[in-house]
Amino acid sequence: MTRTTSDRIHSQPTASSLAVVAERALPTSNLDQQTSAIRWVALFFALGFAALVAGTVSGQKPKYQVMELDEQIDKNLSAYQREASLYATAQDVSSIPENRALGVRKYFQIYVPSKITQPDATDQISEIMSHAISSMDRGIRSKTAGGNDVMKWLYMGLKPVAVGNYQPAARINAILFISRLARPPAQRGGLPQPYPFVLADMLAIYGDAAAPAAVRAAALQGLERFVRYTPPASIPAAAKEQLNLEMTKLLESQPAPGQDELVHAFLQRYAVNILSNLSTDATLGKQLVSLSTNESSPNLIALHSAAAIASLPQKMAAGDFETKEVLSQWSQRVLKAYESEVKRLKALDPSQQQKARQPVAPESFLKKKVEKTAATARTMMGGSDMMMDDSMYDDMMMDSSMMDDSMMGMDMMMMGGGRRMMGMTDKPQPAEIIASRKKLNHVLEQVLRGVTGSGQLVEDVDSIEPTAGLIAATPAESLPNVKIWIESINTLAGELNDRSMIERRAFVKALEANVESLKELAKGKAVVAREPIEQFPMGFGFGDQPAENAGGQPPAAGAGAEGAAANPAAEEARGIEAEMNALLNE
Repeated sequence: MTRTTSDRIHSQPTASSLAVVAERALPTSNLDQQTSAIRWVALFFALGFAALVAGTVSGQKPKYQVMELDEQIDKNLSAYQREASLYATAQDVSSIPENRALGVRKYFQIYVPSKITQPDATDQISEIMSHAISSMDRGIRSKTAGGNDVMKWLYMGLKPVAVGNYQPAARINAILFISRLARPPAQRGGLPQPYPFVLADMLAIYGDAAAPAAVRAAALQGLERFVRYTPPASIPAAAKEQLNLEMTKLLESQPAPGQDELVHAFLQRYAVNILSNLSTDATLGKQLVSLSTNESSPNLIALHSAAAIASLPQKMAAGDFETKEVLSQWSQRVLKAYESEVKRLKALDPSQQQKARQPVAPESFLKKKVEKTAATARTMMGGSDMMMDDSMYDDMMMDSSMMDDSMMGMDMMMMGGGRRMMGMTDKPQPAEIIASRKKLNHVLEQVLRGVTGSGQLVEDVDSIEPTAGLIAATPAESLPNVKIWIESINTLAGELNDRSMIERRAFVKALEANVESLKELAKGKAVVAREPIEQFPMGFGFGDQPAENAGGQPPAAGAGAEGAAANPAAEEARGIEAEMNALLNE
C-alpha cells in the first residue's frame, strides 16, 4: 500500500504539534552538538539490523507498507542534497525562489521518509538519515529560518513512518529522530528541553504491544531521554502514571521466549532510570535491592540497580533490607567479576596455551637411513647446510612468543660493549590490563555508589554523610560493619590501580590475591591491604592517567583527555574503547 506524493505534501499534523515544532529554533545545547554523526550512523545501523532480524525470525516475511518514491529526486539525489544543505543554513528563506524551496521541502518531507521505507534500500537508510539530520543541526546551530523549516518538514514526514506499518528499520530511524527534537537550553551549558509532543509520540509507540520489539525498544530509549531532560513537575500527571505503570511492568517481567537475557536486562536499565526520576513509590528501593542481589540477574542490570539506589528521591526504609546480607551479595558479585578477569587474562598467557605443532611430513618416513645419518652428522659438525623441519621452526616461533612481558616494548641499546634497557616506568600499560582495570573499576564504583550515595573514594570513611544509598537507611548498630566494607572497597580500588602493575603476570597474581580477600569480605571480614604501593590518586582511574576530578565525582568514560598527547597509555586506552565496553557487559 502506498501514499501518493500529493497526499503527503498537503497533509498536515495536528494543530498542537505543528504549533510546537514551528517555534523559532535556537542553537542546540553543547551536549547535543557533541553528538557526532558517527554515533548516529552506528546506532541506526545496529538497531536497523536488529529490526531486520526481528522481522524475519518467524520464518514468514511480514507485509509492510511502502511509500511512493519520487523518482526524479532519486535520480538527481546529489543535486537535491546540495540544495537542501544550502536551504537549511539560509537566514532569509523569503529570497529563495519558490520552486527551489518546494524542491527542498519535497526532499525532506517526502523523499527522506519514502526512501527509508523501500525494502531494497535498507543499506542506504543510515546515509540518508545522516545527511538530513546533519543539515537540520547545522541550521539550528546557526539560528536560521531554514533550519527551523527543515525540522518541521522532517517531523511531518517521519511521524507517519514512526507510527505506521512500515519496515522496522525505517520506524526505528524515525523514532530516534523524533526523540531528539528539543528546545535549546535557556543558558549556555544547560540541558535541552524536549518538546511535549515527543512524550506523547513515544508513549503511543511503546504502548503498542503488536509493534516489533526493536521498534518498542527505540521508543523506550526516547522515553528515557525525555524523562532525563524534563523536570518531573513539567510532566502531566496522567503521563507520569502511565510511565510508572509501564516501567514497573518491565522491571518485574522476565525475558520473552527466545529473547537474550542481556537484551532484556539492557531494556530494564531504561526502566530503572525512568522510575528513579519519577516514581514516589516507597517500595522502589526495595525492588532495586532485590534486583541487585538476585544471583540470576546479569551484571548489566544488577550493578545498574545498585547504583540507582543512590539517586532515589527519598531514603529507603530501614526494614526494606538486611544490610549484612546486601553487602555480602554485592561482595559476591564483585568477586565473580574479579574471577572472570583472572580467567580471561590467564587465557592470554602463551604458557597456558597448548603448543601448535605441524604434523610430520609423511614422506620423511621414506628417507633412507643413511641420508638421515649424514644430515645429522653435518648438523653436529656445524655444517652450513643445516636444515630445520616445520616442527622445529614452529617450536622456535612459539618460544619467541613466550618471551616474558617485561621484555616487550623496551628499547635495548648497545653502549660500550654493554646493554642498557630503558626504565620499566616508560612502558605503557598493556591493553588487556587497561581493559581489566576499566571493567573492575566500574564494578567497584557501582556498588560503592549504592552504599554511600556517591562513587567517590573517600580516605576518611567517618566523614561520609549518610544522606543517600544504603548507609542512609542503615541502623546505627550496623554502621561499623558498613564502614569496614567501604574501607575494604577503597583498599581493593587502590591495589587495582597500583602504578607498578604493568606486566600481565604480576597483575594476575595481584588479582588472585584480591580474589581471596573478596571471599573473606563476602563473609563480613575486612580486606587487609598488602605492603605500601604506588597507586593513582584517590578515584577510579585506569592506565597511567591520574583520576583527577574537580567535581568530586568518578571520572566519566573518556575522561582524562587532557595531556593525552604526551601519554602513550592514554592513546592506547582510547584505541581499545570498543573492547572495554564489551567487557563491561559480560
